[in-house]
Amino acid sequence: MESPVGVPQPIQARAESTITAVIDATIKAIEASGEASVRIDDILNETGISKGSLYHHFGGREGLIAAARVTQFSRFVAEDAERIRETLTKTKTLADYITATSALVQIGNEAERDQARLNRLNVIASSFGRPDLHDALAVQQHSHTETIAEAVRYGQTMGWIRKDIDARAVAVFVQGYNLARVLLSLDTEPVDVAEWENVVRVALGSFFVTNQ
Repeated sequence: MESPVGVPQPIQARAESTITAVIDATIKAIEASGEASVRIDDILNETGISKGSLYHHFGGREGLIAAARVTQFSRFVAEDAERIRETLTKTKTLADYITATSALVQIGNEAERDQARLNRLNVIASSFGRPDLHDALAVQQHSHTETIAEAVRYGQTMGWIRKDIDARAVAVFVQGYNLARVLLSLDTEPVDVAEWENVVRVALGSFFVTNQ
């Protein structure tokens, strides 16, 4: 998969593996103790990359952190969006489309993705006051929204999804309910996950044209 915008685009496979290792080490440091804990010397020692190479690829500490943040933002989301497009655009009937949508809701709400959801929100917050990072995230967000919107447009073309609603707006809704999982546990009386998934399915059900 091509690296996200804002992350160095290496030509050689060796350079790609080095960049990935450096970004992963930076993400690990950020997730452990925040951006303040990212030290160039620590990254050099952990990955074995030279200081010259690091500065060549990332331009410096801020560029390194920005690349790590963009990767955090898109990790899992790009795969999830592509899964939605691939799965739904292969369906042949409305029933199959609805069944696949329901299954995707459950996959997207897996507890294993809780940390990834928190990281995504943290990255968004970190982009305030950093226009270059904000712009790189915006490009990624547009890509994810368009990928999911393709699945919605397919449903509209087949006559299964209402045509009076915007496909991109539906795609944003899909991403929004996934991020909202963060709020389930941020409560003195957490909402039951099964109840939340039921609400999501009811909401998504209103998009379907069922009088066929």
